[in-house]
This record gives sequence, C-alpha cells and structure tokens, in this order.
Amino acid sequence: MEADRPDLVDRTAECEQLRAAARRAAAGHGNAVVLEGAVGLGKTMLLDRLAEQCAALGMRVLYGAAADVEQRLPFAAMSAVARAHVGRDDDLDRVIDLLRGRDALARSVTALHHELAVTEELLALADRWLSRGPVAILLDDAQWADASSMVLLHRLARDIGQEPLLLVVAARALAQGEALNSLQRGLLAQGALELRLEALPEPAVVALATARLGAPPGPRLRGVLRAYGGNPMHVKTLLGAYLADGSIQVEGGEAEFTGPGDPPAAPQPLVDLARGQAAQMPREYRETLQAAAVLGLTVDVAELSAVLDRPLMSVSEVIADAVATGLLVDDGQCLRFRQGLARELLDRSVPQAVRTALHQRAGRMLTGRDGAPERVAAHLLAGGDLDADGRQWLAANADALTVRAPDLAVRLLRRATADPAQASPALRTHLVRALLWDGDPVQAERAARAALSFDGDAACAPDLRWLLVQACYRQGRLQEAIDATEPAVDSPDTSVGQAARFHGIAAICLFLLDRFDEAVTVADRAVADGEAAGDAEGIGIGYLAKGVGLAKDDMAASLALTELALSHLGHGIRPDLQVDPYVLKGICLMELDRLDEADEAVATAVRHNQRTGGVFLTTAHAVRAHIRFLQGRWDDALAEVRSGLDGPDPLGHEPRLLAMADLIAVHRGDAPGAELPADAGEADGRYLVRWAQALAAEAQGDPKRAAGLLRPMWEQADGLEARRMMYRVCPDLARNTVAAGVPGDARALADDLHTIASVQPTPSLAGCAAYCRGLAEGGVAPMRAAVDAFRRAGWPLYEAYAHESAALALAAAGDQAGAREALQQALDGYGRLEASWDMARARARLRDAGVRDGARGRRGRPKHGWDALTDTERTVAELVATGMSNPDVAAQLFLSRRTVQSHVSSILAKLGLTSRVELAVAATQRQAQP
Repeated sequence: MEADRPDLVDRTAECEQLRAAARRAAAGHGNAVVLEGAVGLGKTMLLDRLAEQCAALGMRVLYGAAADVEQRLPFAAMSAVARAHVGRDDDLDRVIDLLRGRDALARSVTALHHELAVTEELLALADRWLSRGPVAILLDDAQWADASSMVLLHRLARDIGQEPLLLVVAARALAQGEALNSLQRGLLAQGALELRLEALPEPAVVALATARLGAPPGPRLRGVLRAYGGNPMHVKTLLGAYLADGSIQVEGGEAEFTGPGDPPAAPQPLVDLARGQAAQMPREYRETLQAAAVLGLTVDVAELSAVLDRPLMSVSEVIADAVATGLLVDDGQCLRFRQGLARELLDRSVPQAVRTALHQRAGRMLTGRDGAPERVAAHLLAGGDLDADGRQWLAANADALTVRAPDLAVRLLRRATADPAQASPALRTHLVRALLWDGDPVQAERAARAALSFDGDAACAPDLRWLLVQACYRQGRLQEAIDATEPAVDSPDTSVGQAARFHGIAAICLFLLDRFDEAVTVADRAVADGEAAGDAEGIGIGYLAKGVGLAKDDMAASLALTELALSHLGHGIRPDLQVDPYVLKGICLMELDRLDEADEAVATAVRHNQRTGGVFLTTAHAVRAHIRFLQGRWDDALAEVRSGLDGPDPLGHEPRLLAMADLIAVHRGDAPGAELPADAGEADGRYLVRWAQALAAEAQGDPKRAAGLLRPMWEQADGLEARRMMYRVCPDLARNTVAAGVPGDARALADDLHTIASVQPTPSLAGCAAYCRGLAEGGVAPMRAAVDAFRRAGWPLYEAYAHESAALALAAAGDQAGAREALQQALDGYGRLEASWDMARARARLRDAGVRDGARGRRGRPKHGWDALTDTERTVAELVATGMSNPDVAAQLFLSRRTVQSHVSSILAKLGLTSRVELAVAATQRQAQP
C-alpha cells in the first residue's frame, strides 16, 4: 500500500490518480497530468513512485528534471528526461548528435530553424517509440524548463489521446515562466488532470514523524511540528536536525524532546534549514558539495577534484556519501543533484567572490579538455574577463557554441570583442555569425560593418561580406544586399568561386525586385565565374537564380535550369540561398501539367525542410495542397493545408493555405471559414485569397461581384505574380463575366490565354483558352476541346466545368440527348469530388435551359465508417494498423509526418475511434470478416 511508504504519507489519493493515468496510457489512451505544489510537498517523491509503476507496466520511462542553470540551453529539459536512454537507442543517439549541433550551420539558417529541425526529429522519434509501446515522460522542476522543451511537449500533447503516452509536468506553484504557463494552459484545455499538492494534515504529519522516529511524537514535539504547516520537507529536515544533535529521544513509547523547558531553537525558513544542514557537515564535505552546486546540476568528479585541487579519492568519498544519503543520484549516465532545490540552496550559500573564483578556475581548466562547449562558456562568462587562453578556446569552439547555445555565444563573443586591440578578425566574424544564428540581423549588420572597418586578416573578409549580405536580405532590404555584394566581388581577397556565389545571390535579389534583365546578366556572370573557377556551388547558385527569373514566362526553361542547379548543388544545398530549388522544381512541373512529378519534387522539399528546419516548409505544403486541388484529391489537399498551418509561418503563407481550404469548402457547399482581406498573403498568394472570395460571392448569387474581385488581379498581374502563374482562375472569371452580362471580357481572356499558350503550350492552358472562347462565342466544339485538354492535364474539376458548359451549348443547339449525356458526365465528375455546390449549379443552369438529368447522379461518399475514408486515408489506416509509426508511413507514401498525423486524426473521427490502438483492433476485426 502507498500509505506504508514514509515518503508518501497521505498521498494515497494522488498516487492512485497517477497510477490510473499510467494504466490508461499503457492501454493506448494517452493523457497528461499537471502536478503543482510548494517546495517540499512531495512532488519528486510522487514522480519517483510513478516512474516505478510505469516501468512495471512495461512503459518506456523518460524521467528527469529541468535545471535553473540550463534555462537558456535549447532542449535541455528534454535532454534531461532522455539521458538514461542515451547510448542505448540508435535513433535517439542520432537526434542527440543533431541536438549537439553537428553540421547545423551547414543545414539551417538560424537557431530557430535548427530548433524546428530538432523538434521534427524528436517528434518523429517519439512517434517511432509510441508505435512500439507505451511511453511515459515525467518532467520534474518544470519551472526551470527551457522554451524549446516546452514547445516540444506542447506538440507531443496535441494528439495525446490517440497515443499510448503519459505526460506529467511537475513544477513549483510559484516562479513559473511564460513557457511553462502556456504549456500548462494548453494541457488543461485538452483535458489534462490537474493535481495540486496541499500541506499535509496534522494526522499525516504525526504519521510521517512516527515513521521517521520509530515512535509517535509526544505533545511538545507535536506542537513544534504543527508550526511547520504540514510541509513534509520542513518536517523531515527539522527532525533530521534534532536527531543529529540528540535533542530527541524515544522513551515510554513516545518520541519527545530531551530535557525540560522550551524546545531547542531551530531555523524556520527553508533556506536556513538547508544552511543549517550544510553547517553540520565537516568543512571538507561542505566545501566540496558547495563547489559542485556552483559548477552545475550534474557533477563531474574529476572536474571537481581539479577545480578544488584536492585528491580524487578524497572528493570521491564525499560524493559517495552524498549519493548514499540521497542528495545526489547516479542515473547511469551521470551524477546529479536529486532535487534542483538542494543544488540551488547550496549554490546560494557560497559568497559571490568565491563563486566567481570557482568559475574562473573551472573555465581555465576546462578550456584544455574536450567537453560540452556551453558548459565551458558558462564558466568563462561567470568568471569575468577573458584571458588569452579563453579567447583562443572561443575562436576554436565558437561555431559549436553558437549552435548549442546561441544566446551564450553572443554574450561571450561580445565580451571577447569589446576591446578592439584584443579582438581577432576571426572572433569578430564569429560574432556576426552568432547574431545571425540568434535571429538578430540588425545587430549582425552593425557588427559586420564594424568588423569590415578594421584592418585585419583578409581571409575573413569574404565570409564577413557574405554574412553582411545575409543580414541585409533577412531584413528585407534587397537593394542593400545587392550593394553589399559589389565590394565583395571587386575585392582582391575574394576568389573567383566566391565571386560567383555573390553574383548568384545578387541575381536572386534582382529577380525578387522584378529587375529581370539585370538579374539575367548577373546570373550569367555567376555561372561563368563558377565554371572558370570550377566551383560547383557558384555554378549551381547562378543556374538557380536564372531559374527563378524565367519561372514567370518559360516554365520549361526554368525547370531545366533548376535541375542543372540541383545537379551542381547536389545534397549540399546552402541553407542561406533564399530559394528552395525543390519547391521551384515542383512549381515548374505543376505549371507544365506534370502533376505526379511535381508532387514528388515537393515531397522532397518537405523532407529537406523538415530535416533542416527550413523556412520553405510551409511553402512546400502550400504548393502540394495546390497540386492536389488540381488533381481532385481534395481531402489530401486539406491534409496538406492543416500540415502547413501546424507550425511556424515565416513567409506568411497562412492566407494562401486558408484560401485553398475555402475554395474546397465553397465547391463542397460549405461556408468558407476564413475572414481574409483582399490584400492578405504574400505576393504569389494574393490571387488565391481573391479567388476564394470570388467563388464565395458566386455561390451567394452575385456573379458581378465575383468578376469584380478577380478581374483586377488578372489585369494587374506582373512580375512574380504573372498571368502564367495564375491563369487557372480564368474559367471561374469567364463564367462570372458572362453571367454578369459582359461576354466580351471572356473573349479577351481567351485571347490572353492564347498569347500565353503560344509561348509555351500546355494542355491546361489550351483547355482554359478553349473554355473561355466557348463561353464568349458559344458552340459545342470549343467545349469538347476543353474537355479533352483538361482530361490530358489531369484537372478533373475543370473537365467537369467543360462538360457542364458543353451541355448548355448542346441544349442551345437543340440536342437534348447530348445535353443530358454531357450533364451526366459533369455530375459524375463533380460527384467524385463531392462538389455539391457545383452539382447544384449545373442542374439549375441546365434546368433553366430545359434539360433535366433524369438521374440522381453519383452518390457522395458517406460521412462516417470505413467507406467514408479516402484512398489515402484507407492506405494510412492499413499501415498504422500494422504498427507502423507516422514517420515510417510518411516515408512509404512520400508524405510528411505532420500530414500523416492529420490523416490519422481524420480517420479516427470518421470511424468514431479515439486511439491508434482502437484503430489497429478495428482494422484487424474488419480484415477477419468474410
């Protein structure tokens, strides 16, 4: 029984609630617990017991505590809970390598993007673990947790009910940061169990004292215990102090103070109690443990011995005693303080001057050893001014430190470069890189310009100038970025290959400014310099820049150039190119009606951006949603929309994604969900917003307003939002202009499309031109040509459009049978898409023309049950039911992990299930049916 454990007296109810939560998670129904309480009320004891229970249930247990000294280190709290599994799980070890920053500067643009990549990898790892069995994540002292770990836990908990996951977050009731508060609010909103530990009642305090002393307390001792408010830590600390000095003895079946008179004086505040305990230690013990507390949450015996200049055996004896008494614990990976509070109080008991001296000595000693750079840097920073050895260490380890702890790197590099006489060019360059990595391009630009004003090592100048270009670009100051490339290209310190890269990035900026002629000239120079130098990266950037520029007019040429760029860049694509070649390739293929190839290219873009935390992840999801909209795979398109919305959106694609969802909603007869202004979204997405608004206006019976929304977008199309990139709005625009009584506008659209198609004909362009021509001039032949063209393009919605208009043309020509047949083909096409609004519109228009379909048409898919699943959802369900994790399913189906999770949520909702375990059971039962 729990009540038999002295450390859990009167926590039986809480223990039972936690055990029930663990059992539910082990059975496949995940849940979360928010555990709060003041210092000393038993949170850690409860977690210790819960960890034992979870292990007994066969759960993988990740249990650890956050530390106040590590709040600035990304994922420090999650590293603490996973520490026991490091070295025992290959998947985790790979993620730990990424967490430690291996190749991060070559993979990601900033710390934020690197953290996104790490988050995706950790979520994928969690998915794999959960597919193999239940998992418990128990985080103690969460008030000290870093923001990255809190974001990760929030993401893990989004679909917690579907997974065999128990998440328990324990924290002090006070001094909580915003990151923890946000996590707790999110967990509670999702139905997490909230446990608030209260002070023990007097009977429980008496029982605790009885267990500790071997006899119930007498009246005088009971009165003193009552004054401590039922805090078990206070009580146990007080009893320990009294027992240590012989103030209590057991006599006559009771434990009571020795001697008459008032009880012995005892410290009351918890800090004083801890200091009183420390004061009772021998000096050597006290100083050793205080030094260990100053140096961090974990304890390195060899390091401690060197810092204190004491024999290793002497220090080891103290540490062994601390482990035996429970002050320290050995979790198999390292020694650490069992409770952050114990370390905190010991640390506070050391005078500031002594703490500084300890950090200085530790910093000097560690710079000559291999170790975590953030640990060395923390000592150097706390130890005051940097000496020559410290600056040398920093120059050699700045990149690793920047990746692992960017804020710490910036502060230490600022200190190292404060005196220009002692700051080397390399350190100044590292400072600029660290500021960029930390997401501060304004300060990075200032630091870069200041560094370039110094005379120094010319070898650093090209790197500094490249960083300056990036700093300007990331502020949106494209002209300043171009200007910064000019002195770099002209400098004798810049190699021909480096010049090629500067020309390439300048060309990309020029294209984005719609200065196409200049951009082509500069891009050609990049290719020429790259070829002259044999610099594959320079050649690749040049070709990529040209591909960007030609995308508005000549998709085939843009595709060829992009593939050339990829062949030179290979897998070493720089994260700071500002263009994703895989996304660009996907767009080109989509515009060339090669939709399956486009989907595959964008799938590669999704994987690449997930791996690097790239800024184009949401872009890739948006493009893929567009591809699947055209293919008629609307549920899959909506899954991509949800995936795109489920994460950061640095390029502002949210309006574009919501507009795509609204387009599908209107076609399916639902109300659009987004309230978006007409000018919302990024440059290449504004027309999507207008398109969705126009379709909603048409559905409300206002074709004039619909045409008025779309016509200006078409007439003003230019640059990166050229007509070649948005012509698919033309069928809707033409239909509404004719309905509004302006058929001439439809004829003008047909002429525009014919001009565009003459440069680069594609089936979809031909279909749009024929459709608009048919609406403007009448006749069956253009619509039949449109039907054929849209079928070849693989655009089923537009094919149904053309059948609908062909039916109207046939009816006008008196061919009732042909009109009914064309109408039925239109209704079949709309039915496959579940486009109920289009079906209703087609029937109404043909009814007005005297044609009735005479049949109910294709039945829509049911809303619930196995028959409600799309083809993709059915495949996902079958794979999940076999025990495959989301990342494994994603790899097999060329989807992202996020998209698979979106499909899983949809599957569970349609089947009326709540967890993946239930899905596996239901799938097995279904397969067993005759």
